[in-house]
Order: sequence, then C-alpha cells, then structure tokens
Amino acid sequence: MRLSSRSFSVLFLLFLETRTGVALSSVEVPPFRIGARPSRLAQIQAQAVLQELSRNHGVEARIVKIQADGDHVNPAKAGIQTVPLAARSVDFTGALDDALLSHEIDIAVHSLKDIPPTARWNPQLTIAGHLKRQDPRDVLVGPYPSIQSLPQRAKVGTSSARRQAQLRAMRPDLELQNVRGNVETRLRSLKQQPTQNKYDDDDDQSVDALILAQSGLNRLLKNDSSIDWINEPSSKESEGSWHRPVSTDEMLSGACQGIVAVVCRANDAATMEWIQPINDVDSAIAAAAERAFLDTLDSFSPWVGRPPLASLMERERREKEHSWVFQGLLARPDGTKVIRRVERCTITESTSEEVARGVGQSVAEQILEEAGPDFYK
Repeated sequence: MRLSSRSFSVLFLLFLETRTGVALSSVEVPPFRIGARPSRLAQIQAQAVLQELSRNHGVEARIVKIQADGDHVNPAKAGIQTVPLAARSVDFTGALDDALLSHEIDIAVHSLKDIPPTARWNPQLTIAGHLKRQDPRDVLVGPYPSIQSLPQRAKVGTSSARRQAQLRAMRPDLELQNVRGNVETRLRSLKQQPTQNKYDDDDDQSVDALILAQSGLNRLLKNDSSIDWINEPSSKESEGSWHRPVSTDEMLSGACQGIVAVVCRANDAATMEWIQPINDVDSAIAAAAERAFLDTLDSFSPWVGRPPLASLMERERREKEHSWVFQGLLARPDGTKVIRRVERCTITESTSEEVARGVGQSVAEQILEEAGPDFYK
C-alpha cells in the first residue's frame, strides 16, 4: 500500500495521539491538499469542506484547482448535443480522479451526483465522507411560476437525461435544449434575464427556462452577488423571483443530489479516518440507498451510460425517529413510460448503511421486474 508523505504523517500522529494524549492539532502536519474544480460552485463546496476540517482538526489545508472539461465547454460549438446524455458526468470527475491517483491532492470534493456508478468508477478511489445534505429538489429558473405554466413549445435548458425524461412525460410539447457547463455558464443561456452577461435571445443556445439543482443554486446565491438578480421579481407584474423549487412529486431528484462528497484513495486509511468527524450520518445513509439504486439500474439501457433514473431517500416526516422513505424512478428517454416505486424502512445507527443499500437495491429490482427486457424497445 502506497502512502503519501502527508498520509504517513497523519497516520503516525494519530498513533501518537492515541498513545500519548497529544492532540493532533498541536503537532505540525504537512498542508492538506483539497482538490476541486475551478468553477465558483465547486470552490464554494471545497471551502465548506475546508472549514469543517479546520473546525474539527485545526490543521493547515489549501484548495488546489483542477480544471475539468465540463466547466467551460460550449455545447453547440463542441458538438456535445450528440453525446449520449447519460454518459457525461465523467466530464466533471475524471481530472480530479487522476490528480488523486497521482498524489497531487489528498482529497477531492465533488457533488456526489456527478460521481459515476460504482462499476464505471475507479476502484482505487472511495467516498470517505459526506457533508450535510442541502435541498435535493430541482429548481425552475425563468419568468414562469411552474413547469405547467410554460408556454406551448417553450425551450427549456437541461442536459440531464433524468430531467428531460420527466419533462417529456409532463409536457411533451416542450423543446428541450442541452445546456452544458457550470451554473454560471447555464444562466447565460436564459432569455429575458436583466443582465448583459448572456447569449443573444436569438442565439441557438438561448432558452426560456432552465432546470437546475436547487442546492447548487442556493450555495451560489449565498456566496456570489453577481447572480442576485435571480432573487428579484421576474417582471413588473410578478411578485415571484426568477427561481422556484420543483416538487419531488412532479420531478424526482437525481441520485445523491444536494450531497457534497469527499473522495480519497481507497488505500489511504489515515485520510479516511481523518475525514470521519465531518461525515454526516443522514447524508451517508441517503447516499448508500441512492447509489445502490443507481448501481443496480446502471447497465439497464441499450446505450453506454446510465438510463434516465431518479431516487431520493429521506426521513419520514412526523413519524418514528428511525423511519425512512425511499423513492425510485426509471423512465424512457422520451417520457412515454415512467415506473415509480416507494418503500419505507426502519434504520438504526448500527445497521444504517447496510439496510439503506438493501432498500435501494430492492426498489431497483422491483422496477427492473416491472420494466422487463423490452422497456427500451
């Protein structure tokens, strides 16, 4: 097992702390290198991890920017429209994976929904921790109060196969536009916005509305004043802002949406132990169920990449303390058929992730049985 110099130092100091009672924070440790994409949202998420680590350990850490192709690509000019939708999440993770394996960084910070299914992810990497989950819902951005209120044949921007399938099931008249890049890049494509930093309204990439992750937009709104216009009234006649959450009954969330994940090398026991104090238990339970669902359904499609699927694991409101509910969905890309299942379970701390994985896998298997081999024909 190969250990970086920093991992060896931490492992040795953890041993000393156990034997001598000397706090890890009182001993000089090499700077902890946190890898993240250079986009504004990715940097905000990395800062959140840095703050949690500093609060728990009090050691020096720094953020290393790692460029990812998905942050700056122009979807129209790059011909990205023809790339299978479900195969694109690797654009945001591959460079960070490489940096971890080459020991350029000690951990990588990701939106967990961007990490590929287990069978298509490098087995030398592991998810070591989860921050507390933010709002898992999607959000409609534009001058309209709901998806149902969009004009006939309105152009809606989203590159997510999951969102496109559910939109087509609700509103088959809508024209769906593949909009790629980070959140700031996607906002540029929105028509009628009160800023100069946008595409021309007659540009091929210009859209009437966008569907984004509510959690990412919320993080940006708290830290980036350049998009404050989103909170303003969308018109003189409207009291509503430019963004409105979409109910999970209407559009079920992507697997692990709203969870920030900390990734490290699978053989780096010292770093995994060091990350544990910032790991949010509820987020880890939800992630275990939702990724088990994703892993089970991942290969069930006639193309390379994940099929249009959605899942959400959350505590049951107004019920017993250990009661959880899991929702899973599988759809055809054209939205003509959608299968949705719900399962409730009881989870205690001692069995948490094991039971959660079982629930996610069980719901996926039920959906596969109903779908049958001809689901995509």
